[in-house]
Amino acid sequence: MPFDSRDCAGSGARRLAAALAVTLAVLTGACGGSTTTPTTPAAPIVTETFSGTLAAGGVSFHNITVTQASTLTMTLTAFSPQTTITVGLGIGTPSGTTCTIISTSETTKLGSVLSGTIAAGAYCVEIYDIGNLQSSNDYTITVTHS
Repeated sequence: MPFDSRDCAGSGARRLAAALAVTLAVLTGACGGSTTTPTTPAAPIVTETFSGTLAAGGVSFHNITVTQASTLTMTLTAFSPQTTITVGLGIGTPSGTTCTIISTSETTKLGSVLSGTIAAGAYCVEIYDIGNLQSSNDYTITVTHS
């Protein structure tokens, strides 16, 4: 017996099509739209503040530990009484009682911000006179990293 398409035009076929449409809508709604992708939480930002006195012709450094690769920012936030002079500020690796500089700026003034990407590890922040100090100066350096 040949298939007669007129038999599908009845109300039973319409109910079946409607039921399939509702089922598809429910399944599509359940599967689409709001899937969540797990994210790795960002490491907390660590802010360290170091203060000291830098003598004329002197060097001073402070050790830090970076727990994961991140951006490191160093800011000379206080320097007095000679507030307008230039000093050296750098990042290095501790080596006994010294800091072996790996990156430095000799144009650092009060308010200068130095930043860059750094790997996890042990480091030191160094401030030093480049020949401009006439006497001892008090300083504060703020460092942020992960």
